[in-house]
Amino acid sequence: MRIAHLILAHKNPIQLQMLLNALQHDAFHFYIHIDQKANAEPFKHLINNKNVFLIKKRAKIYWAGYGTIQATINGFEEIPLDDYDYVNVISAQDFPIKPADEIYNYISQRNGTEFITCLSIETEWPIAPRVTKYHLINWRFPGKYKLESLLNVILPKRKFPLDYKIVGRANWFTLTTKAIKYSLDFLGRNPAVIQYFKYCWGADEFIFSTILYNSIFKNNIADYLIYVDWSGGRAHPKILTVDDYEAIKSSSKLFARKFDMDTDSLILKMLQDLIGVKS
Repeated sequence: MRIAHLILAHKNPIQLQMLLNALQHDAFHFYIHIDQKANAEPFKHLINNKNVFLIKKRAKIYWAGYGTIQATINGFEEIPLDDYDYVNVISAQDFPIKPADEIYNYISQRNGTEFITCLSIETEWPIAPRVTKYHLINWRFPGKYKLESLLNVILPKRKFPLDYKIVGRANWFTLTTKAIKYSLDFLGRNPAVIQYFKYCWGADEFIFSTILYNSIFKNNIADYLIYVDWSGGRAHPKILTVDDYEAIKSSSKLFARKFDMDTDSLILKMLQDLIGVKS
């Protein structure tokens, strides 16, 4: 089995190098998408690492916008999918909390499982207004918020183009290349779905979940493999620090997020020691 790690990055090339070091394994290759808004020069030396490639077609990524989806699709289209069994989509602010061998064995032993969270937006994860209202998150012009409010007053609630149940929770996942090929083909055949998601808020958190949940892959779905702390009750997860070490250590997940070496670099060094990676 071979696994491609698609890593979305926008800052801290040193932290990204630590992530690459921690995931070294003969069966792992790395494909890095650098936000088009960021200067790519500080990241270019990373291709000197073994089996590291930069995604050539870069997208501009804005929080809660379609750019994250486009960056992921760009990565999928540049990764030679026939060469891999899985693609693991993570952020450069994620970090493994299990050794690379253990990560490989865990996924290999569950070959065919799609690790992607699929919570109902009506009950389990109640965020229905993000899809039923018009959001102009992907456009930047004066007065857009007034226009957005007006649209939601005068227009009926938005409806998904297909008779699908919308689910999701996270835009990080580990999917078989069969599921990825299916998703790309689905989007190619359903431009109305892409248009629909471009007017959602944070569509990256449910586009791929929704596609796969309403497909033949549904019965193979399991929860994603990343530990995240949402205890702050905010739209962003908590930045993990040394105070979170014991909770991270006791987690059964394979990765954790999110980390920022500018906030706390010691936690990353502690995790390196935990999984046996030399600094």
